[in-house]
Amino acid sequence: MKKVKALKPFIHYEALKRWEIATFLIYASITLYIIWLCFEGGNKIQNETVFGYAVFTQTCLYILLYVSLRNFTSYLIWVCFGVVHLVMYLAFKDSQGLQGHKADLFAALANTLPLLLLFQFLRYFSIKIQGREFVVPEKNSDTDLIENKKVSSVDSVICIIYIISLIGVAFLMT
Repeated sequence: MKKVKALKPFIHYEALKRWEIATFLIYASITLYIIWLCFEGGNKIQNETVFGYAVFTQTCLYILLYVSLRNFTSYLIWVCFGVVHLVMYLAFKDSQGLQGHKADLFAALANTLPLLLLFQFLRYFSIKIQGREFVVPEKNSDTDLIENKKVSSVDSVICIIYIISLIGVAFLMT
């Protein structure tokens, strides 16, 4: 008979794993580089770089870091990065150097916090509906990429909701 793991509390704190700490340090370095790039002056390449940085982050948070985000310690660190994104957006959205170069690409930075909140809402929804945490469907597979758990139709709907939210919010603002 297979033993079923007990569901952890919705909000739980765990020590960070080494790879999570390394991820935070690398991401903080990339963030500092992006901020430096913004201070260098605005041009099309910088705007597109910031847009790619924001959307890539928001995509990776869901697809690759969904297990890590269940740990509230990790989640709060990503919320801090989301606050940094919001501050960057507010600081650079009206920058004179960006006016002629599609400055609204910076609006993608403002989406990190709402998408992190959506992530927690979708977690709660999954636990209430399925009695378990959601997993991210892997292309052409019945299981997810990280935990090798069976993907349900609810997991697929949650994935669609997140991706539509990411695309909708990111591209409606640009």
